[in-house]
Amino acid sequence: MAELWGVTAWRVVANVLVAVVLGVVGGLLWSWATPLPSYVVGDDMTATITERGNTSIVVTDVAYTFITGAVGLVLGVLGWLSLYRKGWVVIVAPLLASLAAAVVTWRVGLLVTEGGFVERLARAEAGDVVHVDLALRSASALLVAPFAAITPIMLLAAFWPEPRVDRGDAPRDSSD
Repeated sequence: MAELWGVTAWRVVANVLVAVVLGVVGGLLWSWATPLPSYVVGDDMTATITERGNTSIVVTDVAYTFITGAVGLVLGVLGWLSLYRKGWVVIVAPLLASLAAAVVTWRVGLLVTEGGFVERLARAEAGDVVHVDLALRSASALLVAPFAAITPIMLLAAFWPEPRVDRGDAPRDSSD
């Protein structure tokens, strides 16, 4: 197993697998922890939402952004620790892995929650409370994880100590 870890491709595969697992966990967390606003169906069959409920529709995007931001930071640090001696791969692999984690988080979150808001609202009776669907309304939120992943890589590349190179006794220039 140790000889496999020396191969860059295996390290990249390990990073992607960790990203997928973190994406699944992130999707489950997103679906579980995100409070969804709701509409109330009135006696005249009109659906209304409070002003607070209307503004809290954005909570799904905010929760997703925080979760994928944390996942991106973790993937950036893990990517650096496993690939920092592998050249340009330390940049590309964590970025792509974190983008994959963001997509997996989004799709798993949608998969495990109830959908069909329009149909549920159409079937609702007077007095029913109908929650909105969990949805990612801002596609740019998918880019939070890669931006979060690249941040620790840039900081560690700038401040990580270089390995010492033992040069022995190098001959000195006689013109000194």
